Amino acid sequence: MNKEIIKRAGEVVASKANYVGGGMEGYCVLALTDDNGYPTASALTIAKADGINWLTFCTSPDSNKAKRIANCNRASVCIASSEYNISLVGTVEIVTDAATKKDTWLAPMAEMWSGPEAPNFCVIKFHTERYNLFFADDESMAEGVLAAQKKDANIKLTPGLGFKGQCGQAIELYQKAFGAKLVTKIKYSEADPKDFICTEAEKDFIFYAEMVIGNNLFTLGDDSEGKLCENINSKASATSLLVEFETVEALTKAYEIMADGATVITPMGSSTYCTGYASLVDKYGIHWDFMSGYAG
Repeated sequence: MNKEIIKRAGEVVASKANYVGGGMEGYCVLALTDDNGYPTASALTIAKADGINWLTFCTSPDSNKAKRIANCNRASVCIASSEYNISLVGTVEIVTDAATKKDTWLAPMAEMWSGPEAPNFCVIKFHTERYNLFFADDESMAEGVLAAQKKDANIKLTPGLGFKGQCGQAIELYQKAFGAKLVTKIKYSEADPKDFICTEAEKDFIFYAEMVIGNNLFTLGDDSEGKLCENINSKASATSLLVEFETVEALTKAYEIMADGATVITPMGSSTYCTGYASLVDKYGIHWDFMSGYAG
């Protein structure tokens, strides 16, 4: 699953951070855009990091890197060896407040700056939005969109598309038309029997899938035995909104509020893949899926 590969990549990043050895052992490549729109790459030592969520580097406010960031905040980071390739795409900012500079400061930096309060010292902070990860030993790989890492961003909203047995064909169509990237795909026959037992005719139906078009993540799946269609009209079953909660408690609170006057498709419960799940159509006809603790 992607979470395990992301965790593994985060461990690699951690091993490179904090000015390992006081030199360039922890370097990675940061790519920015110059004034003419061309990509420019610089080898930088990672100061600190939070897994692959964000990384910091250090520079001077009047450096070319700082000027390029001021003109365009899009960037990419690559950390590679014969054992792995960690490619991250996101945004970058120059941080000059005293608290951040002090928190980022490490002793080896004294070789270049007089201290964290020095006016010619500032922090580059890279925020990951998309990732592409590969490990050579077991050829494991993962790519996708990283959820927002803000402390208050404990709810994630994702659009979902529902099909009646044609989800696999739709995935192929979207890949051809949009260059869509498949993140996760589980067939009915691959689902845990504790959660779902399919008929012979449904074995190749898609139990759950995630795709990325551009920077946009959405989910896909096939209707189980006409379950949705028994409760709502066929048009409403074609689309849904998936809300991912940080905790089961938060999910339950929202579900109880939304269930008033709604048509419940799947009552509150849990499965092999998540700690909490429920599905309903609210009294206004909007189809909602609620999830917490998804092990994707």
